[in-house]
Parts: sequence; C-alpha cells; structure tokens
Amino acid sequence: MDVFLMADRDFEKEVIDYLMERYPIRAHWFKPGYKQITKDWTLNDDFRLVPEDAEDMLLDVFTHFNIDYSGMDTRNYIEYEYPFWQKKPEIEIKPLTVAMIIESAKAGRWLYD
Repeated sequence: MDVFLMADRDFEKEVIDYLMERYPIRAHWFKPGYKQITKDWTLNDDFRLVPEDAEDMLLDVFTHFNIDYSGMDTRNYIEYEYPFWQKKPEIEIKPLTVAMIIESAKAGRWLYD
C-alpha cells in the first residue's frame, strides 16, 4: 500500500512548497512579495546563502523528506570560506538544483556526487 502512496505523491510540489514556506526569497528589497521557486533554482545562484546557512537548509530539507544524505559531500556544492593562512582546495563547485533535491526525495537518498 505504501508503494502506491509514494507513487501518488507530487514531490515537486511538496519540495517547492516547503522551500517557499521555510526559505522564501523577496522579489524586491523594499516591496512585499516573494519570487516563485522553481526546480531550476540553484543553491548558490538563487538562494544566495552563506555556507553555514546553506548547509542548515539542506539538513532541514533532507530531514523533512527523509533523504539519506550520508553519501553527499557538501564541498562539491557549497563554496566554504577558509582562513587566509589556509590554502583553499581546488574543487570545482557543482550547481545543486531544486530538481536534484526533488529526485533525491523520490528515491529517499542523495542521488548525486
């Protein structure tokens, strides 16, 4: 019975609605209203969160949708800040999209890396 319930769920709507509720982005700085989050939005370009907040957001979303993220390396998706005396690792930051979160929610685990 659970299999049918999972297939009937609209994960795209659920994830986007959750992000709109918990992490809304203002359309204009001084005016009311929010931008509509789409599955093409990226963590770095559209949400523009500092690394710590981006990590907290991902943890919140993964926990809410029961996504196993044990195989995820956030350094692939979030550009961390390092002290000036520490050499920054040569890692190319990959875009993390809302669509990736949606697909992982469907599977119940992080599908990328």
